[in-house]
Amino acid sequence: MSRTTQPRRHTVRGNAAARHGRPADHRPRALLTPGFAPQLGGSVSDLDAWRAMLRDCIVELDAAPLAHAEAAPDGDYAGWVYRRDLGPIGITDVGTDPVRVARTARAIRRSTDAFFLLSIAQRPTWSLHAEHQTSMSAGDAVLLDSAQPFRLAADDFGHHVVVNLPKSHLTRTFRMARDVLGRRIPAGNPMLRVLMAGVAELGREPGSLPDGSETEIGHTFSELLVATLRWEENPRPEDAGAVLGRRAQLLRMQDFARRHLAEPDLSPRLLATAFGVSPRYVEVAFREGGLSPSRFIRETRLETAARVLADPRQRHRSIAAVARSVGIEGPSTFARMFRARYGLSPRDFRHAPFGCAAGDPPGTEGREVPRGS
Repeated sequence: MSRTTQPRRHTVRGNAAARHGRPADHRPRALLTPGFAPQLGGSVSDLDAWRAMLRDCIVELDAAPLAHAEAAPDGDYAGWVYRRDLGPIGITDVGTDPVRVARTARAIRRSTDAFFLLSIAQRPTWSLHAEHQTSMSAGDAVLLDSAQPFRLAADDFGHHVVVNLPKSHLTRTFRMARDVLGRRIPAGNPMLRVLMAGVAELGREPGSLPDGSETEIGHTFSELLVATLRWEENPRPEDAGAVLGRRAQLLRMQDFARRHLAEPDLSPRLLATAFGVSPRYVEVAFREGGLSPSRFIRETRLETAARVLADPRQRHRSIAAVARSVGIEGPSTFARMFRARYGLSPRDFRHAPFGCAAGDPPGTEGREVPRGS
């Protein structure tokens, strides 16, 4: 499990919709139904109980009714939180009458949580994180950091699917752009659509997963989360018609480099030849994107190798084979480069626990630490 807190069980106390004189079906249904096992959380008609479930299933969050919701007869409330643990990640289905949810500085100070939360809106909502105020339609998503304050709210019934991933699990295999936090990830992102289709499939037949398959499914979902973020950073050029000039060429060259990682002779000069430009043009284009071409190739090779080494499904592949698959032919060269980047040998990294970021000194699990260049 990603969280060790043992949650309390919660049950519905009455039908708030009926007491308000509203149709009982005005609210959407949860995607992750109570038939799951193992399953954490439940449905409630009390905001304090719902807030407690958020703490048990995601992170500690403050929650308060919106002004127009406070006037509801008898102060009735209805909401749910259902969580499914899948190896390295958790998936939580959250529904609530109109509230404002906040991760406050006070909660952060008294918490040891270190998670990224991909919150996927199932109904219109808005978020505020890292100075980005974002309006989201159904299907849009936003990446939140539990170590930074954020807010979420919906004017009507709110419904989110939250993918909860330890920060160390993501940062050990993916170099994330700082400005991705709090920005809207549109529903049209194809990787996000695949991820949500997988969540919907999980909810279609609760309890039907084969024994022992949760961890493998969790790794698949975490890969889809990384692919979702990577797509936002580098959309394919054919889908970015407004991007012109050197930026468009950079996207094409980055895509080419990723598809040819296994070729040992991949280099800035090969990119120049493949795209009919000068080596100087390649250098300038990549540096405008934040990295030199040589460093981009090296970092992409190591990040790809790290994802393979962290995946239990790939344990049958030798470390030498993983190195060759990313274009590094010498095992000693690969080991030296990998240790400089992640602070561990490839073998030790492969067996490191998910909850501990590779290369972190004891007691700093999940924190950002300097990496080798």
